Amino acid sequence: MAQRHLLLLLCLIAMRATAQDPQLSQFYAAPMYLNPALTGNTHQDRVSMNNRLQWLGTGKGYRTYALSYDHRTKSNSSIGGMVMHDRAGAFQLAFTQVSISYAYEARINRRSGFRGGMRLGYTMRSVDPSNLLFADQVIRESSNSIEPMIIDRVSYFDASAGLLYFSEKFWAGVSMSHLNEPQQSLSIAGDVALPMRTSVHSGYRFAVDGRNFRVSETLMTLAMQYKMQAKWDQLDIGGYVEHRNLILGLWYRGLPGIKSYDAGYSNDDAVILMAGFELNNQLQFVYSYDITVSTLTARSGGAHEMSLIYEWPRKGKNRRHRSVPCPKF
Repeated sequence: MAQRHLLLLLCLIAMRATAQDPQLSQFYAAPMYLNPALTGNTHQDRVSMNNRLQWLGTGKGYRTYALSYDHRTKSNSSIGGMVMHDRAGAFQLAFTQVSISYAYEARINRRSGFRGGMRLGYTMRSVDPSNLLFADQVIRESSNSIEPMIIDRVSYFDASAGLLYFSEKFWAGVSMSHLNEPQQSLSIAGDVALPMRTSVHSGYRFAVDGRNFRVSETLMTLAMQYKMQAKWDQLDIGGYVEHRNLILGLWYRGLPGIKSYDAGYSNDDAVILMAGFELNNQLQFVYSYDITVSTLTARSGGAHEMSLIYEWPRKGKNRRHRSVPCPKF
């Protein structure tokens, strides 16, 4: 069993084409992580907290936490900061990033425009090697290994950029992370560059109660995100309905019938159920649950995800700019 765990760890460390970055089902609730061009895309100051617990049925699973703050200035510029931490498995393979973001907005007219942004981060990756057992230790009955040493910590700078077009009801953007493709190997003899990740995302919001969009109390948003990193890619697609202060949504993640990584392997990942509400003081809470539909099945424990967003002050708020868990303008 220890050798299996070691093999899994080495695969996680050495593979170039795996999902190496933390991911959130509520990608719209972490706007600066989705696209630095979304920094300050609200007319208020904003604090966001995200918490994801994934595959707890397999043991330690994956745990992701994020805290961010962004502010829009009077000069069409926005600034923000984010701290994200991700921890996985029995050997505590960890990712921690501290980053700052900047975005600038150029209006085409009163209801549409472009936003461009960049994010600079400092990342630390670490692993707990104390419980590792190598094959040569078992064969030689020794407490020491002659295998290449595992570095318990590595750090690097990371650069990202993004661009976004938006109107009152529609948005479309692209972001590119790890532009500098930093070295992330946790092995002395390793050479593992972190491949660039590209995200293409879009959404459309409209009224479903027959009223004018600006005064409607029931809005629907359809949105998608396609991500690719080296040989790996993923599609999230779905939507949610806002009725007054309540939010209900349904999402799907996977690429069935389009791409299969192995013969006979159905590229399905999860169906995501979402529910949330917003208080009158502009505090918003959203919970989602990923129902695993891949070969891991429900025994994986799925994924629980929560986001908490608070915006202030209330002045200048209207229905068109209502705080919702998606890119908004």
